[in-house]
Amino acid sequence: DYISKKYDVSSSLDHRMYSLIKQPYKMEFVKFMAHEISSHIFGKIGKSKKVLVVDLDNTIWGGIVGDIGWKKIKLGPDTIEGQSFFLFQKFIKKLIENGILLCVASKNDSKIVYETFKKNKHMVLKLSDIVAMEANYQDKATNIKNISKKLNIGLDSFVFIDDSKVECELVKNKLKDVSVINMDGDPYSFINLLDRTSLFNFSKITKEDKARIKSYKFKQNFDNQLKKTKNIDNFLKSLKPKINLKKIDKANSERVLQLFGKTNQFKFNKKIFNMRYLAQNRTDFIVVEFKDKFQNYGVMSSISLKKIKRSKSLEIVNWVLSCRIFSRKIENYLLKKIIKDAKLNNLEYLKFKFINSGKNHYLINFLDQVG
Repeated sequence: DYISKKYDVSSSLDHRMYSLIKQPYKMEFVKFMAHEISSHIFGKIGKSKKVLVVDLDNTIWGGIVGDIGWKKIKLGPDTIEGQSFFLFQKFIKKLIENGILLCVASKNDSKIVYETFKKNKHMVLKLSDIVAMEANYQDKATNIKNISKKLNIGLDSFVFIDDSKVECELVKNKLKDVSVINMDGDPYSFINLLDRTSLFNFSKITKEDKARIKSYKFKQNFDNQLKKTKNIDNFLKSLKPKINLKKIDKANSERVLQLFGKTNQFKFNKKIFNMRYLAQNRTDFIVVEFKDKFQNYGVMSSISLKKIKRSKSLEIVNWVLSCRIFSRKIENYLLKKIIKDAKLNNLEYLKFKFINSGKNHYLINFLDQVG
């Protein structure tokens, strides 16, 4: 029923098909059903999208703000078109609340854009909702690449929406990994155009998802400060970091599964887990909570370990660390903790299976650094 309504299929059943091949659904409906199922699988294996990059003019409001000014854009209940853009912004706001990062790539004067967000009373989306803003006259592909570098998130996690077919084609050709949706036609259809792609998977929303915007905004400030500082250790200490190591429990198990599914840049191999495995091997996992004087990040890392006594070794089955806390030397601390525990258990070797995924460059540099 959900799929029938989402894709506007008047009837999913096809009695003729059932008589022919014992397949009770319309072929069109089977396509939609396969799409929905695959989107959930993508979410489980960490392939769902994390970042939504939006154009502004005629995408989240009607009209070209640089020509008509923020007072005259079509947004709000006064017109059908304005109401459609208003509802589309509410839909995007819901995505943000579920942990999706909102960014802007717009060919506009940045001063006019900021003024519009601040002064137009019908704006549902606020400047505080936006993690990265590229409002200038560069091409959209260049701006999206810049956003990717700022956030330290791969382009395969990006979705780009724009009303311009030309801009969409440019991004498709230059950035093959980005999912591109042309918001063509009447704005009342925009919600459906974005929703029916099922690119964002929300099977479980954790508190870490909801804190993602704050984390990434601080990360950008942190990265800028880190470049300027002369004494990195003193700077990191000044943030008053605290690490709490825990075992698997009901409160953190969903987040642990999510980390192993979604994390890419610090991940030893492709091994992921299910809830049953976590329940049966609770003591084999280290769950890492992290906070500093600015924010409680929650669970940001997890390590799956296995003692192999016959070979006197401790195996890292897999280890993931969120990119939100890179450059904090947390991985160094955790490695020392693993080695210390191995020695206390009379284990002499540390083993792990490493797979170069093409994305885990940060981990490769860390392994090289520690020898």
